[in-house]
Amino acid sequence: MNLVTEMPKNIQLLHCAKHGDYEMRFLPMGTKFFKNDYCPKCAVENNQKQRAEDAQLAKKQAADLVRRSRIEAGVSLRNVDACFDDYVPEEDHEAKNLASIKLFCNKIQLDGSGNMVMCGSLGTGKTLLMSATVNQLLASGKRCRIVKMQDLIRELKDCWRPGAHFTETQLIKKFASIDLLVIDEVGMGYGSDTEKLFIFDVIDGRYNNMLPTVLVSNLDITGVKEAVGTRVVDRLREDGGLVLAFTGRSRR
Repeated sequence: MNLVTEMPKNIQLLHCAKHGDYEMRFLPMGTKFFKNDYCPKCAVENNQKQRAEDAQLAKKQAADLVRRSRIEAGVSLRNVDACFDDYVPEEDHEAKNLASIKLFCNKIQLDGSGNMVMCGSLGTGKTLLMSATVNQLLASGKRCRIVKMQDLIRELKDCWRPGAHFTETQLIKKFASIDLLVIDEVGMGYGSDTEKLFIFDVIDGRYNNMLPTVLVSNLDITGVKEAVGTRVVDRLREDGGLVLAFTGRSRR
């Protein structure tokens, strides 16, 4: 595109190897003219291509943002794309568990409360289902966190170090205020009185805030009570809290 002082009196033809002949265009700008010698059909095609590339980039950026939010919420890379369709029930009790979890998820989406304990055999899809729950709730704008029991205790111990970013009280308030807290691998810690007291304080804070909590464990319900204390399980079972047993084959 070049600047000229006047328009020619005769039509000037140019040739595009792809689209054939086309007229030179002159665009007024003040007292002069821009001479546009670019093929108009090529311009349209390039604009369409650019819009398609921009749309694809925006789609990728949106997908990256979703994945990042899930990972920040504690969902593992293995389950970052997990959804309920990934869990295919093979027995009646598995179908009932899936239906209960979907109902639980929908209830939270509608700002409802409720708690759940998922316990039973290793590799039966408990973490997958909770990852799918967290993924769905994040998409609806809920603040969620799925955290392993031992990692939760590590965060507690980090509070006791000099120069820690959080105090124990602040950490409890943080976990007591998010929309859904899932504590996975319950029973993997030492089960000390200090750990049990910390877990109770978190659960009790969520109980008072009427926020849903899920415990996930490879232990049975008796083992869960031994790991976190009977008071914690009693809190979660109040007001109709669910206990779901997973006893099917390992899916790993």
